[in-house]
Order: sequence, then structure tokens, then C-alpha cells
Amino acid sequence: MTEWLFSSGNCVVERDFSEAEMLRFQHGSTRAYLEETQVLPGIWLYRGEAPGHSRFNIDVEGGSPKRGRVILGSMLSSRGTMTMEGCGNRIWRDDGRFYVLTPIERAVRYEIDAELGWRNVSLRLEAEALDFLGEDSAPPDLITGALEGRLDDIADMTPLPTAIRALGHTLLRSPYGGTMQKLFRQAKVLELLAHQMSAFGDVSEESPLNARELAKVRMARDRLLFDLRDPPDLEGLAREVGLPAKRLNRGFRAVYGMTAFAYLRDARLDAARRALEEGTNLPLKQLAWELGYGQVSNFVTAFRRRFGVTPGSYRGEASETYVRRD
Repeated sequence: MTEWLFSSGNCVVERDFSEAEMLRFQHGSTRAYLEETQVLPGIWLYRGEAPGHSRFNIDVEGGSPKRGRVILGSMLSSRGTMTMEGCGNRIWRDDGRFYVLTPIERAVRYEIDAELGWRNVSLRLEAEALDFLGEDSAPPDLITGALEGRLDDIADMTPLPTAIRALGHTLLRSPYGGTMQKLFRQAKVLELLAHQMSAFGDVSEESPLNARELAKVRMARDRLLFDLRDPPDLEGLAREVGLPAKRLNRGFRAVYGMTAFAYLRDARLDAARRALEEGTNLPLKQLAWELGYGQVSNFVTAFRRRFGVTPGSYRGEASETYVRRD
């Protein structure tokens, strides 16, 4: 079995999934879990979370010799560094990163530095997945080569496409249990895999921005987060940071995988999710207003579309999530 090493400060804990489907790590205020579930032949789903401010590392030993393996990951929340042995570092400074790894006999380290929690949803594909998907699926050459054991040195990262981000959040909070949960996960994992395959053209593409423009895009992002209730419109935001509106939107797509408006929408919903997880007593109407929604119905619809459940249902689930998983 693959050994996993969780560490924070001087605390180091060894785990592997032969002991349990869910691995837990706690040190000080850091509480994290990572769950492994085989959902289809050759396809495993990983779900991981840590609430609040968390700093910890996860080390994973290399895969079995000559056994093909691909990791298709979604960093939904946090910043940090990802390192695969022999391939250098991949650093992400913002939430929302899609990454690809082929860790065949290569150890991987994730250094997590999360101010507002860590959330990760990933798929692991092994050779059996090729038989399950069939020849008609035509996976990208990178996938085929890695699963056949011919490619073992891919470690790349790109902004997380909106569709993959939404599916990741949905898989973290399944609205079903029992047999229906299994069917739901299988369907969503196949949908996620389809979007991940289509995202391969974006991996390794360089940002079209120079350093000065990149700084202005990050400044625009900070401005949106500063006032979620009443932020400037795109033209006003572009004037504030000194970039043309089209260029600013292009920059948002390059850095965050979505337009400035889509980023604002997701930031509002993420803020709502955090408030509910932290146990806010605000009525939904007041919470919606503080986040810029004129109508609570629009807020409920957007929240359900993003996370798969209504904010009222999420409020009840959030209070039990870490109690059940600790």
C-alpha cells in the first residue's frame, strides 16, 4: 500500500489507506482529513478538507514500479507548493488550480498554506481505467502514455476551469447516501473526468500577462474581495487598476480560469459557505444582502447550483461535518 505522511511543525503522522478509507490528521488548530474511494475500475476519488487557517504537509511515496498512474487534481481552496521528485516545484498563490501528475516511482509532496481552509478533490487513474473507458473515449496522449507506464515525468498546474471547480465542490458535499451516493459519485466522477480531459490543452500554457499586468490583475482581485456587497463593475474596476476591461478579463481567465464577474460570483458563494460552516446566526436573507444579492431566491439558486445543496441544508450539514469526520 502507498504510505502517506502528514506533518505540521514537529508533529509527523504516518498513514495508509489499508487502515481506513479516511485518514485524519490533527495538530494544534489544524484538523484535516483525506478520503480515498474507488468509484470505478481503475479510477479512485480523493476528497480532502481542513477548516480555518491550516499549515501542514502531505508526503506520498512513489507508485509501484512500471505501474502506470495519473493524478488529476483540483485545489479548490488554499495556496502552497506541489513537488514531484525530479520535477521541481509548482507554486500556487491563489485558490483554484488544476494539476496533473504522473508519479510512477516518484514521491510527491504537497505543502499546504491555507488562510481560509483547504479543499481538494482529485482522481487517480491506473491502467485498468483504459479498459473501462474503452478505445472510443480517446484519452489524451499524456493519459495513455502515463497509464501504459511510458511517461513518468509530468508535473504541471494551470488555473482551475469553472466547470471542474463546480464539480469538485459538488463531490465534497454529496446530497445522497447509501446506494444513491455511490451512483451519484460515479456519474459526477465521469463528468469530472470528461472536463479534466478537455482541460489538457490549457496545461503548460504560459500566462499572456507580463509581470506588471499580473500585479494589476491580483490588485483587481483584492479589490473585489474587499467589498463583496458593493464592488465596482468591470469598467470601474479596470479604471481603478489601470488596465483595459478586455485585458483585465483576459488576465482573470489566465490567472483564475474565469472572468472577473465569475470570480466575484464564486467569491460571494465561498464567503457564504465559510460563514455557514463557522456557524453564523444571520438569517439567509441578511447573509444574502451582505454578499451583494438583492433577492434571497437568487442567492439560494446560485448556492445550490455551486454546491449541490441549498444554504439552509448546508447550514445543518456544516455543523456536523467535522464532528462526524473527527
